[in-house]
Amino acid sequence: MSNPWASLRDATSSLLKGAGTAAQVATYVGRSVKRQLTASSRGVCLVCNNLQPYHHENTRQVTLSTASNSRPQTTITMLTLENISTRDLLDAREPDPITGLPKRQCRYCRLLCDVFDAFFIDEYMSWITETSNKMPISVGLMICEGKPLVVNCWGFTYDPHTLFPRVDLELYPDPTAALVSSPTSGNIPTMGPTGHRAETVASDTCFEFIRECVAQCCIEHQNCQSQPIYTGFVPTRLLYIGKDDNDLRIRTGFHTAENIRWAALSHCWGGGAPFKLLQGNLLTLLEKVEISDLPATFCDGIRVARELGLQHIWIDSLCIIQDNKTDWEVEASRMGMVYSQAFVVICGASSPNPQTPFLGPREPEWLPKRFTLQTEDGPGLPIMARQRHLLAAPLEQGLLEPPYTGAWATLKRVGPLYSRGWCFQETFLAQRTLHFSPGAIIFECKTHRRSEDQLPPYPLLLPGTLGEEPPDAEKWRMTVKAYTQRQLTFASDKLPAIAGAASKTPQAQRTKYLAGLWLESLLLDLLWQVMPGATHKALTYPDESGRVVPSWSWASMDRGVTWNPLQRPELLSELVTAHVDVDGQNPYGTVAGGKLTIRGRVKQCFVESSRHKNEQWVYYRHPQKNTTNKKVHFRADGQLMPQVVSSVSSNVACIRRARGEEWEDEVHGQAVFLCIGRTPWLNYNYVGLVLSWSASPDSSGCMERIGNITNVPSDWYDSGEWATVTIV
Repeated sequence: MSNPWASLRDATSSLLKGAGTAAQVATYVGRSVKRQLTASSRGVCLVCNNLQPYHHENTRQVTLSTASNSRPQTTITMLTLENISTRDLLDAREPDPITGLPKRQCRYCRLLCDVFDAFFIDEYMSWITETSNKMPISVGLMICEGKPLVVNCWGFTYDPHTLFPRVDLELYPDPTAALVSSPTSGNIPTMGPTGHRAETVASDTCFEFIRECVAQCCIEHQNCQSQPIYTGFVPTRLLYIGKDDNDLRIRTGFHTAENIRWAALSHCWGGGAPFKLLQGNLLTLLEKVEISDLPATFCDGIRVARELGLQHIWIDSLCIIQDNKTDWEVEASRMGMVYSQAFVVICGASSPNPQTPFLGPREPEWLPKRFTLQTEDGPGLPIMARQRHLLAAPLEQGLLEPPYTGAWATLKRVGPLYSRGWCFQETFLAQRTLHFSPGAIIFECKTHRRSEDQLPPYPLLLPGTLGEEPPDAEKWRMTVKAYTQRQLTFASDKLPAIAGAASKTPQAQRTKYLAGLWLESLLLDLLWQVMPGATHKALTYPDESGRVVPSWSWASMDRGVTWNPLQRPELLSELVTAHVDVDGQNPYGTVAGGKLTIRGRVKQCFVESSRHKNEQWVYYRHPQKNTTNKKVHFRADGQLMPQVVSSVSSNVACIRRARGEEWEDEVHGQAVFLCIGRTPWLNYNYVGLVLSWSASPDSSGCMERIGNITNVPSDWYDSGEWATVTIV
C-alpha cells in the first residue's frame, strides 16, 4: 500500500517547484519586456546588445575556477545570444531603397558584417548571397568579461559530413591601441585581450612554448603524475632518433631496465603511401634510416621529439610491418598501449598528408585581420579578428571543460587530421598531446589545455568538474559519437580504428565486447541512431571480402551516430544470446558477422519512406476495423530499398538498407517493431528498433535492423506479441 503522506509530500514539492518556475518565468519575461521598451532610449541594439553582456534577461554571473589553489576565484558577467539572423545584421548596413539610409542604426552589427565580409566571401561561397537566398545560416555571440568576443558562425561554410557546420571567430582589441571606456557605458564592445599567434610554427618562441608546457605538466600537475603508467610496456619497434640524423634507425628488442620514453606521431596518410616498413626493407632499416627518405611530417615529428629531449619516436608506417597481415593485426591491438603510455603524442593536425610539413609558415587565413569600429565622435576603434582553432565550449561552463560532456562529444576541432577516424584514439588515449593545428599550437594533458595564443587562466580538463561523471556506458556512447563523426577510407577499419580506445575502457575488464557494443549494456547500446540530415542516402558500408559487420552495430554505418538521452529507462526485452565472429588476432578489431537473439514484444507494421521529403514513417493496420493507426516517425539507417524475401509469404515487399548508389524515391514495405524498453513519459514512451527480414541465404528466418524509433505510443506495445527474434 502506498504511503498517503509520501504522496502528499511529493505533490506539495511539485507544486512548490512549479510555483518557483512560474516566478522565474515571470521575472525573465519582465526583464525582456523592459529591455525591449527601453533599448531605444539607452541606445542599445536589440539584435547584438551592443556586443556587451549587461542588462539582458540572459545575462549570467559565472565563477571561474583555476588549476591553482593559490589563485582566488573570480566572478565575471557573461551573455550568450543564439540564432541571430544574418538578415537582421545586414539591415544595419544595407540602405533602404527609399531613404538611402541603413534600415537600422547599429555600428556594432555593421562591424560584424565587415568581419564576415573578410572571412566568408570567396569564389565559392558568400554569406551575403546565402542570406539573400534564405539559406539556414545564423550567428551566435559569446560575450564574456575579460575574454575575446566569440562569434559562432553557423552554415557560413560547406561540410558534406555536417548538417550545420560551424566556424568560430574571436574579436579582441588591437594590442597596439588602448580601448578606454567604462565597461557599462555602451561606448565599446566587451572584449578582452588574447595572446599572440606566431606567423611561423618553427619559431624559437613556439619551441619555447612547447618545452614550457611539457615541463609545467611534469612538475606541477599532480593529476597527470598519478595517471597509470605500465612501466613494463615498450612498443615492439621504435624509431631511434638520437641527437642527429646519422643516428636514425629502427630499434627492437628493448629491455625493461632501459626505461624507454617515446613520442608517438599522429599524422594523416592523406590517401597516399608514406615511407613504410616492409618485410623487404626491415633488415636495412634496422641498420639505418636515411633522413632523405622520410616525408616532411615525419621529419617535423622527429624535430619536436628532439626538442623535448626524447630519443625515440613511434610512427605507425615505420613501426608496423605494413605488408605482414599478422604483424599489422598484433600491433594494431597494441595501439592503445602505444599511445596511452607515450610520453607525448605529437599531432600534425594541420598537415593533410605526409609530404606537407606542420612546422613552417602559418596559412594567411589563420592570421588576424584588422577592422575599425566607427564611433559617434572621434577616431574609430581598432579591432582584431581571427578564426579560432577550436570551437568554443558553452560559456556557462566557465573554464571547466571536462571529458564526456555534450560539448566534448560534439564540438569539432579544426584541421585535416581531425576528420580522420584512425587519428581519434591517438589523441583520445594520450597522457599529453601537442596539437600542431592550423591556427595554433595547443598543449593538452589530463589537467588543462593551453595554446600559444591564449592568456591564463587555462581551461581545466579534469573529469567530473561539472558534476558527477556519467556512467561507463554513457562515456562509451559519447566516445563513439565523437569517433563516428570522422571519416575512414576503408570500411574494414571502422572497428580497428577505435580498438585501442575500447581495450582501455573499464568495460574491457569485466564484460564482453561485441562489434562496438558492450554485453553488460547491450540492449540500450542497440538504440543508436544515425546523425540527422542524411537518411536519403545509402549509409551502410558495402561488403568487403565477405566481412559483414552486423546490422545491429553502429560500425555498419558510414555516418556519425548518437543516442537519445533516455531518462530512467526500463528494459522490456531480454537478451537471450549474443555472438560475433572476430576476424583476426584483435578481439576489438574486424568482425565477419554476428547474431543477437532477443525476446520481447514485437508488432508487425509497415514502412513508408520518402527520399524527396527525407522522411520515414511506420504504421500498423487494425485487422478488425480495416483501418490504420496514426503514423509514427522513425530514424532510418539511411536510404531504404524494397526487397523480396523468399521465406516471407506476402504480397508486400520487405525492406532493407540501400548500399552504394542505390536509391528509390518512394519505398513501401513490411517491417517489425521490436520494443526494447520505455521511459516515464505518459503514453508515448516506448523505444525500440525497426527490423525487417533478411534475404541472405545464410540468415534465413533472421532479421536486420533498418532504423531506430522513440516516442512510440503504448498501443504498439499493448497490441504486440511476445516473440524471440534473431538479428544479424
